[in-house]
Amino acid sequence: MISKTVVVQTIRDLTAFVHTDEIKKIFKESSSVFIQIFIPEMEADWAMSIEAVLSETFPAAVIVGGSSMGGIVHGGLCIESTILSITFFKKTMVKGFIVDGSGNDSKALGKTLQQKISSSCKNIAGVLLLATTSNMNVAEFLTGFSNLKGTFPVFGGGSGNVAETEDSLLFLNHEVQTKGVVAVAFIGNYIKIEAHTYLGWQALSKEMVVTEMDGPWVKKIDDQPAFSIYHRYLDIQNDENFFLNVSEYPLLLKRDGVEYAKTPVAANKENAIKFLSDIKVGETFRIAYGNPKTMIDQAQVIQDRIDIFNPESIFLYSCVSRLSLLQQDVDLETKPFEAIATTFGFYTQGEFYGRVDNIHLLNATMVAVSMKEGAKSRKRIKRGSQPLLSENSDPFANKHFQIISRLVNFIQAVTEELEEVNKESRILAERDYLTQAYNRVKAHEFVEAEIKRCQRYDTELSFLILDVDLFKSINDTHGHNAGDAILVYLVKMLKQEIRDIDMLSRWGGEEFLVIMPETDLEGAKISAERIRKTIEQTIFPKGNHQTCSIGVTSYKAGERFEETIDRADQALYEAKKGGRNRVVAK
Repeated sequence: MISKTVVVQTIRDLTAFVHTDEIKKIFKESSSVFIQIFIPEMEADWAMSIEAVLSETFPAAVIVGGSSMGGIVHGGLCIESTILSITFFKKTMVKGFIVDGSGNDSKALGKTLQQKISSSCKNIAGVLLLATTSNMNVAEFLTGFSNLKGTFPVFGGGSGNVAETEDSLLFLNHEVQTKGVVAVAFIGNYIKIEAHTYLGWQALSKEMVVTEMDGPWVKKIDDQPAFSIYHRYLDIQNDENFFLNVSEYPLLLKRDGVEYAKTPVAANKENAIKFLSDIKVGETFRIAYGNPKTMIDQAQVIQDRIDIFNPESIFLYSCVSRLSLLQQDVDLETKPFEAIATTFGFYTQGEFYGRVDNIHLLNATMVAVSMKEGAKSRKRIKRGSQPLLSENSDPFANKHFQIISRLVNFIQAVTEELEEVNKESRILAERDYLTQAYNRVKAHEFVEAEIKRCQRYDTELSFLILDVDLFKSINDTHGHNAGDAILVYLVKMLKQEIRDIDMLSRWGGEEFLVIMPETDLEGAKISAERIRKTIEQTIFPKGNHQTCSIGVTSYKAGERFEETIDRADQALYEAKKGGRNRVVAK
C-alpha cells in the first residue's frame, strides 16, 4: 500500500496532482483506492467538487470525509485548508457505507449499519467509523452496532466544525449527511491493522459524584446544578463559547481500572451539561487538565510500538481539546509519527476506539492507527532517540509547553497534599478515637442510606447491638488502660468476623453496633452466635477472658430507625437479664 497526502487550495491544483505520472503509475498497479478528505467548515459544495475530480480519476474509489476542527497532514497541523489522503492498496478491498441519522432511534441505526456490513463483507481486518457525534446519541448507536462478528479493531472520530460546534457534515462518495455515520471496511488477509490510544490528562479537582441525569444531559453533580462546577472552579460562563472554553477540562473517571475523559459539549438554561459519550448516575470523577509532557511521553511509547509494527501508513484521530491545549506545540505530539510512515488525520469531536465487540467513544484522546499490507513491508526506518523538546540555544522554544506542564505538576502536588489532609480530617470526623471503629454519627449516615435502599429494592437489613459483659469490673480491677486495650482488641477481632459490606460502629461506652445489609433476622442471629462464641473463646490482653451479650433485630418496612434500635436494645436487655453471654433476637 502507498499513501499520498496533499493540501488542496484549488480544484486546478488537485487536478494537476492526481494526473501526475507518479500517481497514474501507482493507480495502475493498485486493486483498490481509499480517499479521506477533511474540510475546515460546512462547505458541502466544495467537498463535492473535490469528490467529482477524484471519482472521475479513480472511478471505483471509496471517498469519505467531512468537516473537521483541523487537519493533520504529514504529521503537522493544517487548520484552515482542505486536506486529503489517497491510499492505494495492492490486494486489500475497501467498502464504504453511510447511514442517515436524522431519525431518533440511534440504536436501530447502529443495527442497520451492522447488518449492511455483515451482509456484504467477509474477512474484515478493520473498520473506520466517522460520525456527526455532536447531534447523535452515539452511545446508543454503538450498542446497536457492536454485534459484528470478529475481533478486528474499530477506530475513527467525530466530525466537527470550527465555526459551529453543533453542526458538521459527512460524506461517502457523492452522498452527504449532516447527521449520520460513515463506515469503511478494510477486507482481506493481506492487510494488517493496529490501533493504539492514549490520554495524557491528569485529575486536578476533588472527587465528585454524578447524582442526576436525563439522557445525555448531566443535571446534578453532588446534588448541585452540573454547570456550577465549571463556573465555581474555572469561572467558565454558560454562553455560546462554553464548548470552546471547557474542552481542555474534561471529567476524568475510572471504569474497571481504566481512566476515561468525558468532555461536555453544551450547557442549557437549566445549567445541565451535555456529553457525547455515556456517563452514569453514581459515577465519581474529577475535573482534569492535560499535561503536555505526559502527552509527549505517552506519544513516544506509542510511536515506539508503531515503529516495531513497521507500517506503510499512519492515520491519527486526535481530540480537538489536545489542539486547544497544546496550540503551537501540537506538532510535538504528531510530527514524530511522520518519521515512521506517511501520517494523515484530523482533530475530532470524540474518538472511536476498541474491538468490534467493545467499542468506545472516547474524549480528549489520541487514536493512532497503523496499516500495512503483507507480513513484511518497506524497509524499517531507524529513528533512533529523538529529543522532542528543543535543546538548542533558543531559550524560548516550547515555552508554552513547559509552563503548562509545570503548572499542572504544581496543582497536582497541592491537590494531593490537600487530599491527604482531608483524608485525615475525615477519619477524625467519622471514627472513634480509641478503637478506630466508625462513630455514632457515621453509623447514622450509613443506616439512612441503607434504609433508603431497602425501601427502593425491598431488601433486608439487620442490626446487632453487642455489649461487653461486666466491663465496669474490668476497669475497677485492672484500670482503664486494661479496659481500653480490651476494646481495641475486640474491634480488631470483630472486623475479621463481619463482612466487607457490614459496618461496625462504637455505639457508646462498651456497646458496639453492627449494621448488616442484605441480611434477614435468621442470618443475623447466626452471625451473632458465631461472634459470641469467638469472643468467649478468645484470650484478650493480659490473659483476660471476656464474654458479651448481643441483641439482634431487623428493619421493618415503614418504621423509623429509632424504633428498630429500640427493639435491638430490648433484645440486648433480655440477653443480659437472662444471664449474659447469650444472643436474643426480636
